[in-house]
Amino acid sequence: MATPARHREISAEFLDHAEVEYQKGDMLQASEKAWGAIAHYSKAVSEEQGWQHRSHFDLRKSTLRLIESADDPGQCLRYFWIMERLHINFYEEQFSAGEVRFALDDTHRLMDALKVAESRL
Repeated sequence: MATPARHREISAEFLDHAEVEYQKGDMLQASEKAWGAIAHYSKAVSEEQGWQHRSHFDLRKSTLRLIESADDPGQCLRYFWIMERLHINFYEEQFSAGEVRFALDDTHRLMDALKVAESRL
């Protein structure tokens, strides 16, 4: 089982990989790596806070709990919904390259917001 520190490493790696995959033209991998970056960051925080995060449902609940501490929870929630759509895009290939680009930008915004929210826990 990964430690919180390892989840943070994976999160940073996945965020970088999302950009690389986008540049290579692989929208499916870019989508999943962006989702994975947020998921692993949330797992790190959840592990430290003692929140359940083993299932997708638990991970979603813990991420929403973290979002409650954000400067703009409503905007962060919208970003998170986009992240969930990216995860679906990996399986369904629904997004254009332009849509993936916008979503990747939102991934960076959400990551920044989650870091601030975490500092308030």
